[in-house]
Amino acid sequence: MNNTPSCNVGTPGAAGSVGSADTARANGRTSSVGLAGLVTPRWLRRLIDAFWRGVDALNPRTRLAIALFMVVVVPAGILLHHLESQGRAVLPGLPRALPLSVFDDVVLAVALYLAGALVLCIPMAGLICRFVLMRDIREINTFCMALREGRQPRPLALPNEQEDEHDLMRLKRNLEWMAHLVASRERHLMARLEATDSRARHMEELAVRDALTGLFNRRHFERRLAELAADARLRPPFHLMLVDCDRFKTVNDTHGHAAGDELLRLLGDVIAEAVRAGTDTPCRIGGDEFGILFACPDENSVRAVAERIRHRFSQCQNHGCTLSIGIARYRQQGEGRADAACQLAPVTDAGNAASAGEGAPLAVQAMVARADGAVYAVKRRGGDGIAVR
Repeated sequence: MNNTPSCNVGTPGAAGSVGSADTARANGRTSSVGLAGLVTPRWLRRLIDAFWRGVDALNPRTRLAIALFMVVVVPAGILLHHLESQGRAVLPGLPRALPLSVFDDVVLAVALYLAGALVLCIPMAGLICRFVLMRDIREINTFCMALREGRQPRPLALPNEQEDEHDLMRLKRNLEWMAHLVASRERHLMARLEATDSRARHMEELAVRDALTGLFNRRHFERRLAELAADARLRPPFHLMLVDCDRFKTVNDTHGHAAGDELLRLLGDVIAEAVRAGTDTPCRIGGDEFGILFACPDENSVRAVAERIRHRFSQCQNHGCTLSIGIARYRQQGEGRADAACQLAPVTDAGNAASAGEGAPLAVQAMVARADGAVYAVKRRGGDGIAVR
């Protein structure tokens, strides 16, 4: 009598355990919930979860082979066992006077069926799996591999959407939407990256440009000077031209800083038009001092550019300003005794403005000092001239 209540409770518990197994199967093999979660023992839930994890670890062909074995082979085996053990009594529909030979034929047919089912179970599972499932799986796998490799996948062949579609068709549609979203976000990110790169290039350009004249600033001048000096052993020697505007202070004092800025802007335009874009490096070093780096070994060509700048500037302004221009060719350290003399000579204000820094090689400092000395040699002669050292 004491066991009766437990039996009554156990019946819904058993039904609940089946329901909990279905719920766990549909929700990723999670633990049972509700009444079944309270009644089903923990060890049974763990056993069920372990079973479904083992099933999930099998490939579709193996699962289908097991299903066919349980549906086709097992019933035939049970029937054959009963036929052999209990005889004709297991076949209530047959008459008792059934000949023995006919009964033996039935047993033989069942045995042959069982043998054929055992032999063909795995091949039939593979064929059915390929026909029913594997083609779609391969198509989905190819689609996903294209996404993984960053390529645009080939669109899946899908019919018009319906409400009662099976899960595989829904999966394909979800993958198509995912590919569409990935492509859309990729285009958005590429546009953002291009905009960011454009802003970065613009900021980098602003960092090396002089705001007033549009020429390169002193920072870029020093960096380019160091680059040319480092490549001087493999390339022909380059030239440095320093340009100083004569009587610029007078224009500032007489007509104001706005006129002085306009004069510097005009000189920057003249220099930019006279040099080769992308090859030569025109810079505003500071104040009314300009420097130009020529990746050219021909001194006559550099002097011709200097004459063009001087002549053009004298014609396009009416303030009476002229230019004092000094030119120097880069020489390797120790090439000629003049360099050593220039290294020991004091550098003037323009030379300080055009210096390549304290860490610059001695040959670079000597070239800057020679060009600066040439500028002030012209100034001592009254300006409006060109000197080469």
